[in-house]
Amino acid sequence: MWWRRDPCSRASIGDVEDAPSRISDPPGELAPPFAPGPGPGAVILACEMIEDEVGSALELAAARDGRDASAAGSLVWIESGLHERPEKLRDHIQLLVDRLDEAAETGTPAELPSVRPGMGPAATRGETVIVPPPGAASSAEPGRDILLALGYCGNGLQGLVSRHHRLVFPRVDDCISLFLNHGCTREEIVRDAHAFYLTKGWLCHDNPVQESLEMWTERFGAEKARQLRKTTLAAYERVTLIDTGAYDVAATLPESHAFARDLDLEHTETPGSIVLLERLFAGPWDSEIVVVTPGEAITILHLFEA
Repeated sequence: MWWRRDPCSRASIGDVEDAPSRISDPPGELAPPFAPGPGPGAVILACEMIEDEVGSALELAAARDGRDASAAGSLVWIESGLHERPEKLRDHIQLLVDRLDEAAETGTPAELPSVRPGMGPAATRGETVIVPPPGAASSAEPGRDILLALGYCGNGLQGLVSRHHRLVFPRVDDCISLFLNHGCTREEIVRDAHAFYLTKGWLCHDNPVQESLEMWTERFGAEKARQLRKTTLAAYERVTLIDTGAYDVAATLPESHAFARDLDLEHTETPGSIVLLERLFAGPWDSEIVVVTPGEAITILHLFEA
């Protein structure tokens, strides 16, 4: 399976019969700007920090289409720590895309580096995902759809290009906007500039705030480390837990409340959504799902072209 069960597993999606109520009904006819979803043999490149939401979206999309979620295609997890260095994130994703291009040219399987989602050094969690060549999944053209399950993430997608495949990603700046989109456009997303947003995935994976605290604690002591963290996050007034519907919020509240107390911040919750992930994985693709054709590079302009 492609999601973790313990200790930071997502909530069970046992109520599959309720899934259609959480997915927007697709239009009867796909007219512009709508387009069908991914073709056969699609490959998903996803940030490990949104593991819960990716798993839920795949399962909900499969329930809508009457298929097995485990047959959704190849899934490669990207180390969450790469987000701290967008250029490294971009280089890593380009490496994955290049290997898929090479596989299309040679007709051989692609070996893609992945990680097992969780905490700890990525080097200890590494694994390899074998992706069959496009011809093994379809008799169509050698190209396939590469679904990027993450936001633009500080130019982490800037310049990505594939020679043979379409690059497809949600039109959002980052994963916060991804989960605060309830079916609107990027420009209509409402964000609180004074809220430090998090999800269960943020708490269950390595993140820079916690890593900094550990480093400061070791170097300066617990009290000084707490003061440094408060200074670093001085612009924030509250910690806001996003309920994406993909995990047990009640079980996550003690940890998120503790994080807020450490910073002397108010704690709030806000409803979220995984509708854009569902559209990414199953369609229809509308103005909020960007489709970049082979040979075209992703640029910041794609965020502004609805």
